[in-house]
Amino acid sequence: MTLMTMRARSGAVPRDRSVVVVLLLMLALVFGPAIGLHVAVNLLGHGAAPDGLAATATEAPRGRG
Repeated sequence: MTLMTMRARSGAVPRDRSVVVVLLLMLALVFGPAIGLHVAVNLLGHGAAPDGLAATATEAPRGRG
């Protein structure tokens, strides 16, 4: 005699779906702003650099040549 039957629960599918929805929501909250900033910088270009910071990378001075 067993305590549990071998049939799958009928309520397993909605629970699995809700776990996937929560997982996708959490991933969107983590990666959404970073992806959005990258897209905005690529579409709109770089803004003016704050005081004391270079707007673009400059070539480093080389040794005596």
